[in-house]
Amino acid sequence: MPVSYPTKIVLAFRSGGVCAFPDCGKSLAYAASKGATVPVGEAAHIYGEKPGAPRYNSAMTDQQRDGIENLLYVCPTHHTIIDKAAAHWPIDKLLTLKGAHEDKVRSAIEDAFANIAFPELANAIAWLTTDPIMSDGDFKLVPPGEKIRKNSLSAGSRNIILAGLTARPTVAAFVESQAQLDENFPDRLRSRFLSEYLKLRHEMGLSGDVLFETMCSFAQTGAKNTAEKTAGLAVLVYLFEICDIFEK
Repeated sequence: MPVSYPTKIVLAFRSGGVCAFPDCGKSLAYAASKGATVPVGEAAHIYGEKPGAPRYNSAMTDQQRDGIENLLYVCPTHHTIIDKAAAHWPIDKLLTLKGAHEDKVRSAIEDAFANIAFPELANAIAWLTTDPIMSDGDFKLVPPGEKIRKNSLSAGSRNIILAGLTARPTVAAFVESQAQLDENFPDRLRSRFLSEYLKLRHEMGLSGDVLFETMCSFAQTGAKNTAEKTAGLAVLVYLFEICDIFEK
């Protein structure tokens, strides 16, 4: 079966939107309409996708083959190299490559939270529209640790949230400053993220890390650089922490 779109979104997020092949770093995102970016990289299988494919393992299920842990986000050229020169790219080497690249991306995200300021936040939410304000009627605060468990998030997602909480005072001050200019800004911000969350959770059936990381990708809508991408994540973590989105 083909790799699902949500899986590709999460794979692209974990890869930082660039090719994971060593020393490539090619950007694999296309700027679409309304500030959205579309991942255009390819999901290369570590264990082969089907019989006859490089590194195929008949003991795996289709779900395992097309799962995030068995995929690399790469450009077309390096996808071809991995499969055509399979003898040079055995399973253990590809797994090491994947782990090292995704760890590097995650560490860069965590480190970048320390440098978030108002300009990055303003650019990160410039795409925000005047959609109708919605409410789920529940504003009960829940400690972040409890909420992480409630949403079945792994250590990787937890680390992003904890790192993002260091920027919470800056995001809160930014939201407050915007509210001075537009009293509906906090509700519009919340509504747009809540609308996307409900669509992914109820219409697409996403949950756990896949839901969280798909929301991370959404939070980076229109971001043009690492600083703006991280600012978008800081906004998401801020909304997570004040319990405007995700399970309470």
